[in-house]
Amino acid sequence: MNESTHRPHLLRATAQDPTNARLLQRRHASGSLVRLLAGVYIVTEEWDALSSVGQHLARARAIAPRLRPGSVFSHVTAALIHGWPLVGDAPDRVHAVDPAVSVIQHRAGLIRHPTGPIPRTAATAFDGVPVTAPLDTATALITTGSPHVAAVAVDAGIRQGVLTLDDLRGVVPVRPARGSVHAETVLSALDARHESVGESFAAIRFVQVGLPSCEPQVEFRHRDGTVDRVDFWFPSLGVVVEFDGRQKYVDPSMLQGRDPADVLWAEKRREDRLRALPAVRAVIRVTWWHLVEPDRLLALFRSHGVLI
Repeated sequence: MNESTHRPHLLRATAQDPTNARLLQRRHASGSLVRLLAGVYIVTEEWDALSSVGQHLARARAIAPRLRPGSVFSHVTAALIHGWPLVGDAPDRVHAVDPAVSVIQHRAGLIRHPTGPIPRTAATAFDGVPVTAPLDTATALITTGSPHVAAVAVDAGIRQGVLTLDDLRGVVPVRPARGSVHAETVLSALDARHESVGESFAAIRFVQVGLPSCEPQVEFRHRDGTVDRVDFWFPSLGVVVEFDGRQKYVDPSMLQGRDPADVLWAEKRREDRLRALPAVRAVIRVTWWHLVEPDRLLALFRSHGVLI
């Protein structure tokens, strides 16, 4: 299901129909409805079936008619509308740029941001409300969000082809401007060669824990003509890093008809070939669990004799 295009059925109370409004209140009190905003509800079963991203977008649809003229969905809300991935759960509050405010305002279910420069908007709207264009969305995430959340989302925009690193470098702040430190951290981790959310997450964590620069998608050629492409190569450390996601063992599109046990055996043989190369000191397999807490990633490298 494409969550940015899925339209959950929202129930709205109106002053023109007080009988229906009271009915919705009773259904909410009984637990059969979830209240998204005052007077806006969704059936509990439908709400529970949504992911946190789907729930955030349902809140955006709920609040859309109440936004002031000129408002634009922005920040993480815009990123989710663009279909960019999010590390962790989506926030409860919807983000929008509002030309009527001069400082950030936190309201029930909504965070209003001042406009600053007039934001560029995407070609399409979300429930009638414009959405910040990918470049403005990325800039907002890079300068205000957690670096690992911003990097994973923006890297996806680069993979989609709606952003380029050159464009980003031309608009993000530079020192000593506010947000410049965040921007430097995120930009140093972005790369169009990252092929998955896991690789994007790994790349920003490598930067955050102080690892030296690495190259993604490097090919190693063996004497028998075999070519092994690795997710990351740290030439100064002699270390190959592979993001070991569960999908490669369970996703039919990645298995391509192979048995998971055969895939696991092929991975072992591949790793043996890489370790046999004189330049390779270690092959380290990183999982999502290691990336959630940077200390886990550091401990993993140290367990392979790599001190940072």
